[in-house]
Amino acid sequence: MIRRHPVKALVAALVLLVVALGWSYATRDTVPVPRTANPEPGESLVVVGVGGISWDDVTPEDTPVLWGLLRDGAAASVSVKTLHLTTCPTDGWSTLSAGEAAGPAAEGDRPVCTSLPEVVGDPERGYAVAGFDEIAAASREAAFEARLGLLGDSFAEHGSCVAAIGPGAALAAAGSDGKVAQYAPFDRRTLVSQLARCPISLVDAGAVLTTDPNPAGQLAAITAVEKRVAQVRDAMPTGADLIVAGIADRDREERLRVLTATGPHYAPGILASASTRMEGIAQISDVTATILQRGGVRPVEPIGGRALSASPSENNSESTAARKLTRLTDIDTKADAMHRIVVPFLVAWLSAVLLALIVLWVLWQRARPWHTRLSRHRILRAARLVGLVAAAMPAATFLANLVPWWRWSPPSAVLVALLIALVLLISGLIAVVSVNGPWASSALGPLAALSAVTASVIGLDLMTGSRLQMSSIFGLQPLVGGRFYGMGNVAFALYASAVLLLCAAMAHALVRRGAPRLAVLAMVVLGGAALAVDVLPAWGADFGGPIALVPALGLLLMRVAGIRVSVRSLALVGLAAALVVTLVCYLDWRRPEQYRSHPGRFFQTVLDGEALGVVSRKLLANIELSTAHPGLLGAVVAITAFVLLLVLQPGRFGTAPFARLVAEAPLLRDALIAIIVMAAIGFLTNDSGAAIPPVALILTLPLVISAVAQFMALEQEKEPIRRRRDRHHR
Repeated sequence: MIRRHPVKALVAALVLLVVALGWSYATRDTVPVPRTANPEPGESLVVVGVGGISWDDVTPEDTPVLWGLLRDGAAASVSVKTLHLTTCPTDGWSTLSAGEAAGPAAEGDRPVCTSLPEVVGDPERGYAVAGFDEIAAASREAAFEARLGLLGDSFAEHGSCVAAIGPGAALAAAGSDGKVAQYAPFDRRTLVSQLARCPISLVDAGAVLTTDPNPAGQLAAITAVEKRVAQVRDAMPTGADLIVAGIADRDREERLRVLTATGPHYAPGILASASTRMEGIAQISDVTATILQRGGVRPVEPIGGRALSASPSENNSESTAARKLTRLTDIDTKADAMHRIVVPFLVAWLSAVLLALIVLWVLWQRARPWHTRLSRHRILRAARLVGLVAAAMPAATFLANLVPWWRWSPPSAVLVALLIALVLLISGLIAVVSVNGPWASSALGPLAALSAVTASVIGLDLMTGSRLQMSSIFGLQPLVGGRFYGMGNVAFALYASAVLLLCAAMAHALVRRGAPRLAVLAMVVLGGAALAVDVLPAWGADFGGPIALVPALGLLLMRVAGIRVSVRSLALVGLAAALVVTLVCYLDWRRPEQYRSHPGRFFQTVLDGEALGVVSRKLLANIELSTAHPGLLGAVVAITAFVLLLVLQPGRFGTAPFARLVAEAPLLRDALIAIIVMAAIGFLTNDSGAAIPPVALILTLPLVISAVAQFMALEQEKEPIRRRRDRHHR
């Protein structure tokens, strides 16, 4: 707690916070999207789909064609995530057709890939894709309700055509009736004439679906695909651009795949996408959007992808290409490493924290009466430190991405150990700062400091492009492909919990100092600033989060202001949440379509009458995610119920110290109730909201334990010292 002029210092800090946020947003008045120089519609484009090839397969010696495309054009890593954890060629080509995740029904999250659908017919009667209706029905009934044939329908409605070469390309170019207007099997002898039939051509160059244990055999498989890419490149019309896009995984293992664009409109550089707001990462639907943009065609239904753009490099030298390859390989390596170690890391870390707390509890029970103060005081200090280190872990996992830990060793076990060591070091530093500042004399001081650090790390990252969130334990996972920028659901649970605890701790301190009005003002400013960072399109671009955060903040604000919680007041809070979300969605919707983020796109679904389907899809996704692991679900429900009982009835099950703490600081209990409300609403309104309650517990529970230990230590400092000679007078 700041001793000198705390009220003046707080007012100055709040004013500076508002000014800084306002200035930051005013100077970034549009949604940040990568630079773009779109080619003119109608100019020729050839798109070649390949499967199972990543950037770590590419070298100047072994894959000279792909290396040349990388060197002389723009490149990125493409997320091929569709309906399942891994993507087969049929899924990838279907997604290219629909502009959204699509594909046939499959058993399991990692289906065994089957052959692409056969193309039947002849030049006289026309061609059609066998089994198209079954794939279309499965795509329509899946989570994204994709319309298979959207690409072909859009070109047909525009009066233009797309040429398809190979079975995968036929699936992508077919209309919703399964018919392909311009089709030919892959034949290098007829490529020149086939590629000249339409302004846009799609080519299926094959896929490498399994890794040959013999390196020579593996190289031969990649070379066969590369040879077909070279044949297409040599047969293209003069002045055409060439896009080579990964459309499938290999070995039933999710990875980012290759994506290159070369030609008159793609100078050497890095490809970028407005849908991901990142340079170096794109989605299959972005390729669909690029095809439509090049053809000057509007999709018959909105899609999530955005046309690819390029950020140019200084030249196309070998050294520049090598640096580009290192950058793209690094993106894939980091994403793959994080995807493999998320669960082992959390299991190891949480098990270690639980073990440490159990040991401390046993030591507490065994402490002798005649040296209670000495031994138990040390145990309390240790418990406080363990709680703070555990609570600092989420923020530390974001900060750990400032160090390229994923490059040092590929085995998962070594990576887990390495990341745990790095996170432990950062968490320890955060915990030391939390217990050694001027706020350390207050029971809620360390809790407030660590909450401020957590909220600041996430908030500043959102304001600077979500770079720390990308491929982090609690951040965004490009291999999953759900979100590539802004506030993810897992990060939201941490952010919202930290903000609510910080507001409660600061309001408690001000009320204790006799400044209740300033406590209300401080919470309004802090809560409003936190909400702005979460919801504004240029930063968090969050739709479901504000629906949960505004009621939680409103509930806590009523308690700080001394307003009685009633049905009417709760209804007003709910109305305020609806107004805030509606206003942000409307303002984002007013932007041009290519600049809209998640709130604006949802507003469009409301206008189109599809909002109910989106909401129901999110709820069903939550139910499926929750029931996928019944054991984990049962554990989370049990822990959540136990925590809820303790919050509502402090002192039960031997938690008298917690009851004394909330009696001393009742706003802490109110903050915990607000967090429970936030987690419950967040669970219902987000498509992966099932992760919000347990992640909120990961931050909140150890913070409360540390606060209780801090409070008990302060209590013990006021007790008389008990000596060994007093043991018979107990």
